Amino acid sequence: MKIFITGGSGFIGSHLARHLLEQGHEVKVVDLRKPSIEHKNLEFVNKSIMDELAEDIHGCDIVYHFAAMLGVDNSDNKPLETMRINLEGSVNVFKSAVEANVKRMIYASSSEVYGEPRELPIREDSVKGPVSAYGVSKLASEIYAKAYNHEFGTDIRIVRFFNVYGPGQSDNFVIPIFINNALENKPLRVFGDGSQTRCFTYMEDIADGVLKVLEKGKAGEAYNIGNNQPTTILELAQITKELTGSRSEIIKSGFGKETRLKEREIEYRVPDISKMKTLGWEPKTIVREGIKKILDFRRNNKNNENN
Repeated sequence: MKIFITGGSGFIGSHLARHLLEQGHEVKVVDLRKPSIEHKNLEFVNKSIMDELAEDIHGCDIVYHFAAMLGVDNSDNKPLETMRINLEGSVNVFKSAVEANVKRMIYASSSEVYGEPRELPIREDSVKGPVSAYGVSKLASEIYAKAYNHEFGTDIRIVRFFNVYGPGQSDNFVIPIFINNALENKPLRVFGDGSQTRCFTYMEDIADGVLKVLEKGKAGEAYNIGNNQPTTILELAQITKELTGSRSEIIKSGFGKETRLKEREIEYRVPDISKMKTLGWEPKTIVREGIKKILDFRRNNKNNENN
């Protein structure tokens, strides 16, 4: 198949592109920067999701919409820009796909749409209450996706990612922050008492889950793709320190305007993945193994650079 990926040079998009190329598909990536991978079946289009894309999508079989302005902290600083890019950009992608007569799409949403959960584990039909502009933009885009399915007969399926991590992730996310600091024996800072829970999901599991939703999912349905084994931020710091052999001190930091807003902090986040299990998917990588894989990847890349 010929597959169109918005944000295909980003962390998640590039992993998915590599996955699809290995399976023999043709991949067209739309992004503002060139992908780090090269392949004879990979085509790059230097455009924004705000640009006209129908001509670029024409001839493709599926659209994966992964491009977005990322991060809760980033969206706090630029809320209107986050809403504009994530919402208007998504609507533009859906519209362009319809104009190109491509109906099958996967929309990458986020666990941020749930906000502070009213129940655990979090089901796909749990109450939504995003507390950031990023979460609001993702939820609004989901609603548009469902509206397009109803009005234009598209087949847009929604995947909600829970705390994705893996090799190549941006340095402003918690796992690479902890790893970088631990390798330099710098303090590992947790906010509050560090009891906030997250279900960190390794990149390979994310890619497998997305492909399973395309294979067996249903139009308009949302699917939680996450690890259902929770880890506290304090435990994450301890695991990272242990695996790196670091002398770093783990310090606890209070919330505040200069550190992290308490109002933006989600205390507990554990997905119910029963729906994904019915499709034949479960996460394979626990966080300890995932961090080992990242460290191995870094060592191997460093060795290759030195040779």
